[in-house]
Amino acid sequence: MAKEAGPSTFARLLLILLGLGFLGAAWVWSHRSEPWAARMVDEARRPLHR
Repeated sequence: MAKEAGPSTFARLLLILLGLGFLGAAWVWSHRSEPWAARMVDEARRPLHR
């Protein structure tokens, strides 16, 4: 039998987690006027110090 073509189970899981991460970030961004979200957005916008 031929193996099913398409992404592996690990790749699918990775894509789902990446999508959930983007959805979570968009949700926090949409609530950035609230104090708890504003702190998270400000923290994410600060440049990295190396």
